[in-house]
Amino acid sequence: MLTTDQKPTVQDFPTATLVIAGPWFRGHQLDTRPAVVVGPFGGPEFADEATMSVVWYFTLGAPQPGDSVQAMFPHELTPLDDTLTTMHQDTFRDIVRDLRRGRFAYDDGDALRAAVRQAWRERTGLADADPAARHTLHRS
Repeated sequence: MLTTDQKPTVQDFPTATLVIAGPWFRGHQLDTRPAVVVGPFGGPEFADEATMSVVWYFTLGAPQPGDSVQAMFPHELTPLDDTLTTMHQDTFRDIVRDLRRGRFAYDDGDALRAAVRQAWRERTGLADADPAARHTLHRS
């Protein structure tokens, strides 16, 4: 957790963190809106040295680099007390739908896709299911 004299870093915003931030459009920063952290700029292998996080402004539509997916400095991000698992069902459904329709640069979206799949399993109660019990259910 950050103290008041610490500046936030990329490590403070892991993949799937919900944040509020202002996207940039034609050199101007727009009003803040919700976004989800995709990961460190450059990919997970640069997590320790990255100075920016890639975020997806899901309220702007499907992920598209430059439009709804942008690199942001950590000081531009404010974390929310919500998660993919606890956020409003309709918003989560929109994220799932748009995630399939959009694209990220390189493989930037892989960790976010995995986090969304995990959140879906948790939301539906499948994350805690015992694999052996599930196999037994399918046999009957």
